[in-house]
Amino acid sequence: MLFMMATKVPGWLERVLLPQMNELKGEIKALDAKVGGFESKVEGEFRAVHSEIGRLDEKIESLDKRLETKIDGLDKRMDVTQRVAVIEERMRELEAKH
Repeated sequence: MLFMMATKVPGWLERVLLPQMNELKGEIKALDAKVGGFESKVEGEFRAVHSEIGRLDEKIESLDKRLETKIDGLDKRMDVTQRVAVIEERMRELEAKH
């Protein structure tokens, strides 16, 4: 009798659980496909962001060079302006002496 029950339980389990297992297997495959699509989409977005960062780096470097050039030009102008101011002051001093 115990042996008969043992052989009946696996058949019963198979009939009850197999459809549910097949359903779960299908759901897992569908979920895996969705995750794969999501991974591809995220990977594409990361590539786009990485590319945009590269473009921004180039723009920043270009702006940095332009600012450096302008600052150098301003420094030179300030130097000339300071020299002119010193010359003007000396001329005033000379004019005041004469």
